[in-house]
Amino acid sequence: MTKKAEIKKRHLKMSNAEILKRISFIAAFSAITCVLYSYLKIDGKYLPIFPSFLDINFSMIPIIICAFMLGPIDASVVVIVRCLIKWITPGTSTQYVGELADVLIGLAACIPAGVIYKYSKFKHKTIIALASVVIGWVLMGILSNVFINIPWYNNLYFDSNYYKDGIHPVLVNMVDDAVYKITFEHLHVTKSNFMPYYIIFAVIPFNIMLSVVVTIFTALVHKRLRVLYDMIGPKKSDEIFEKTEKVEETKEPIDKDDTISLE
Repeated sequence: MTKKAEIKKRHLKMSNAEILKRISFIAAFSAITCVLYSYLKIDGKYLPIFPSFLDINFSMIPIIICAFMLGPIDASVVVIVRCLIKWITPGTSTQYVGELADVLIGLAACIPAGVIYKYSKFKHKTIIALASVVIGWVLMGILSNVFINIPWYNNLYFDSNYYKDGIHPVLVNMVDDAVYKITFEHLHVTKSNFMPYYIIFAVIPFNIMLSVVVTIFTALVHKRLRVLYDMIGPKKSDEIFEKTEKVEETKEPIDKDDTISLE
């Protein structure tokens, strides 16, 4: 077997080992995320300035760390696994509406962050990646509430006829109370102006607050785990293979005519 064949064989073994290592890390991140997502969360009733159906959980912290450590694809897998496990156990309490919105928000947050951190050459790519988490999170939070959460909640939990004419009074009253607690003024939320008030005074501040808290905790953990990133990165074995191959190519073959005979 030639030297080049041996190098390629070693590279194949390294690739297989790396695949197993990445699967193990995805499983570990998924387990941590599922615990934070399903069990360790703050119920909306403890957030007096927001509608009671908005919950706080910190399951995005390991997902963003996974995006930094392994890349956007691996983090996306963790996002999907998180919600699949939630649907199985302990089960959904939102008729799959909240979990679907969380999948979209999770993907919007982790994919840009993972791409920027893993593949960009920006000087302050960590800060830019964390900023993209907040931006993607808030934008997808707005879209998911406008097109998924409120229409589905309105139809699933209340009389479906209400959404044709406007928002159900229960939702209107919840948002009206939340707006009053934020502004200390009665702005009289109605069916016709429900969505703008809900987005401006509930969705945007809630998602900004949660995404900023998540990015702060992620930054603190990121500093302590940064040493491991180069050891686990997806391009590590390829870099080692390329360096080894270049070293072997630079070695000049020994010419038989140049050898010194000892006879």
